[in-house]
Amino acid sequence: MNIYNSGFLNLEYDPSTDILSVNFPPVSDILMPEISSSFGVIVEHVRNYDIKKLLFDAKDTQVDVDEEEFSPVIAQFARSLSSTRVQKIARVVSSSHYREHVVRKVFKDKELPILFQSFTELDSAIAWLKL
Repeated sequence: MNIYNSGFLNLEYDPSTDILSVNFPPVSDILMPEISSSFGVIVEHVRNYDIKKLLFDAKDTQVDVDEEEFSPVIAQFARSLSSTRVQKIARVVSSSHYREHVVRKVFKDKELPILFQSFTELDSAIAWLKL
């Protein structure tokens, strides 16, 4: 069921698997405040629906961001998620090796109580979340 759609961010929730799918459209030009705001919307819906599993599909996202700007935003997002009941996050990777490196670095932090795994295929990511 669709629980949020802004034209930029789409959230689909499947109550039978407790998976929230987060999809960003294939845009190439976005500002850091829009990314930060979208992360806030995700955290809000995770709390409101008491979601435990997140699926990020970033394979079509073409945004190139500066590490000095992106790293603190993604780190804050991870800290916000760690204050929810999220247990697992699966990410279908984008073509940006740089962005994926930053995301993996933040979510592999030993302090975060969330399991994180990157995938190249959507089916593999969903299968892992269902385990």
